[in-house]
Amino acid sequence: MPANLPPEYFEVEKKYRQARTIQEKIAVLRELLSVVPKHKGTEKLQAEIKSKIARLRREAQEEKKTGRRTHTLYPRRQGAAQVALIGPPNAGKSSLLARLTSAHPTIAPFPFSTTLPVAGMMPYEEIQIQLVDTSPILEDHVDPWVLDIARGADLLVLVLSLATDDLLDHFEVVTKRLEKHGITLVGSGVGEDALFGPVRKRTLIVATHLDAPDAQDRLEILRADLHGKFPLVAVSSETLEGLDQLPQQIFQELGIIRVYTKKPGKDPVLENPLILKQGMTVLDAAEKLHKDFARNLKFARLWGPSARFPGQRVERDHILADGDIVEFHV
Repeated sequence: MPANLPPEYFEVEKKYRQARTIQEKIAVLRELLSVVPKHKGTEKLQAEIKSKIARLRREAQEEKKTGRRTHTLYPRRQGAAQVALIGPPNAGKSSLLARLTSAHPTIAPFPFSTTLPVAGMMPYEEIQIQLVDTSPILEDHVDPWVLDIARGADLLVLVLSLATDDLLDHFEVVTKRLEKHGITLVGSGVGEDALFGPVRKRTLIVATHLDAPDAQDRLEILRADLHGKFPLVAVSSETLEGLDQLPQQIFQELGIIRVYTKKPGKDPVLENPLILKQGMTVLDAAEKLHKDFARNLKFARLWGPSARFPGQRVERDHILADGDIVEFHV
């Protein structure tokens, strides 16, 4: 990513991730292009933005010509985080979505039953996490909208089937295809969500069809091949084995924490927590509420895992933990 991009650029980038239709995305990309400084260091970025606008225009023209929607509906981000389900054909992504959420995707024993993104909300304790089902990734093709969703998601779940001996080949096909488009899958570290240029996306491997014949043997082969580089969960959408562990694993891999608030002299609000990234501080939590509020923050009192004792006074740079309750003082 070129250096010296103005703050406005990153604000407009956030708007792009909230856009749902092709026309909305084109409008935001034009705005993005207008705020990019025009110099040699941004020439590649400008070209990439123009290329994306041209592709979206082609999609819009195809939609107008055929009289039907192509990929106009991009799921609007909801809940604590957005997780994209990616993988080869017939891996079981749609079945996972149906089991973990109230969504009703098309589930069929043949490939390519998913042609548009389908989103559903997965409950985890008192929060909701958005899961998005996507079309299959092949050696010679991936739908452009899948790349958009993968780039913007907070976590990728790569779904592989234990019902086939080709699962290692499928893993290689998906990873190489995404790398060709500048998306590298990683099992640890901080994920990235830049619209352009190379990005590293935090990824959880979910091995489905655990009930299939010889599935355990294939699972051991997959474990050996991964060498611990990626977190791995094995499940069955038929017998439900392993599915109860998956929401917690997804939450863990997202690298987020839930922080609750309370007013002085009042009980804490133990619903709709602030969602922060691990390592964030009291000041970050205050900014999540309002920038002016954060500016006037003097200190906070704390209850929960990161407090040495209930009601501990902490400064603005205190690092919070999942489950903390914060009382702000301005």
